[in-house]
Amino acid sequence: MRNWKRKSASVAVLFVLLLAFLVPNAAANTDLVRYLALGDSLAAGVTPTKGIDKGYADYAAGYLQGEKMLESFTKDFSMPGDRTDELLTKLTTSAQLQAAVQKANTITISAGANDLLKESKVDPVKKVLIIDETKVPATLQKTALNYTLILQTINKLNPDAKVYVVGYYFPFPYIADEQKPKLIQLTQTLNKTIELASVAQGAKFVSIYEKFGNDPKKYLPNPLDIHPNAEGYKVISEALLASFAEAQVAAKDVPAGHWAEKELKLLLASKVFKLDDQGNVYPDRAITRAEVANILFGLLPMTTSVPADPGYEDVPVTHPSYMAIAKLTEAGIFAKSTSFNPDAPLTRVQLAKVVSLAFDLEGDGTTPVYKDINEKYWATPYISAMASNKIMHGYSNGTFGLHKETNRAQFAVILFRIQAQLTAQ
Repeated sequence: MRNWKRKSASVAVLFVLLLAFLVPNAAANTDLVRYLALGDSLAAGVTPTKGIDKGYADYAAGYLQGEKMLESFTKDFSMPGDRTDELLTKLTTSAQLQAAVQKANTITISAGANDLLKESKVDPVKKVLIIDETKVPATLQKTALNYTLILQTINKLNPDAKVYVVGYYFPFPYIADEQKPKLIQLTQTLNKTIELASVAQGAKFVSIYEKFGNDPKKYLPNPLDIHPNAEGYKVISEALLASFAEAQVAAKDVPAGHWAEKELKLLLASKVFKLDDQGNVYPDRAITRAEVANILFGLLPMTTSVPADPGYEDVPVTHPSYMAIAKLTEAGIFAKSTSFNPDAPLTRVQLAKVVSLAFDLEGDGTTPVYKDINEKYWATPYISAMASNKIMHGYSNGTFGLHKETNRAQFAVILFRIQAQLTAQ
């Protein structure tokens, strides 16, 4: 039964791939795939015994070759141990790599894990990862910036290439149990950092974490090595092929030229927003407090521990957003109260507070010149953080619009302004 399921899944992937690449209505899609794989040891195909064999790129290329959909493939520029800064340097200095980028129409990248691993080492006796946690935030910010520059460089060399960025699985299933939750959180934070930076530049992020799970020993057979076996690489390749086949998500109610078209498309691509059954995202609909809680819970690094019950009368443990609301309340992002009002629209002043706390944004110490606030107003520090970082702006009548509702399009734009600001820092 397991083999049948895998076979039938592959048939489905093939069917959609054929549609994606061979539909006669789009002349560009009739091209065979010219595949360039860039990145680290996963792109190169390093095995659990430290040899080099078939990696996920080889299996994906082999599948396309077998279906007569592949024109060319190379992973010659993938290098075990490469960090994002090293890939960026190669892209800006190597004429051979630049020519390969210009030739390709499909490019995959797996890079970023070594940015963190360079700051760490495994103690095989104690089964712990020794890492300087104080360096992690700066390292992640640098990774995001490097990805932005990598993708911008590729776009300049070949604006027509489709770029897919492959995420990471949890690489430490043999580590001591007491350290696992923190390392699981770190892996997920790395993935989210890479995803946001990639999607913001128009690349497609390919998530593989859930394919491996929190205990991927069957794919990582060597306790002393973090690389997958052939089955693990095949799982990654299947996720990649499925991503190749996915059509671009577009909302029916976001017309071309909509003021937030880019940001809404990016949030749909990263699955922060989802279309309903009618294919709508409702850009003008007020975003609710529960919706924002769910989004932030998905974006922020949070432990997997069970939070204390915040005691909201209208958010029982059976509420679909309970975990997100409880964790964010525990973190101090939402204030404790008798009620949470999960279905109420999030106002602009509430949004200023929530995102300032969630993303550690600070103001410049001055009071913004808005008619509806003063230096003693409780939310002035949060509004200052929004104004000085150019995240939120006031209205033409000179007010901030404290109690105006935030709609989904506005939230999308604000979220990506924050991402751009953090990357720039």
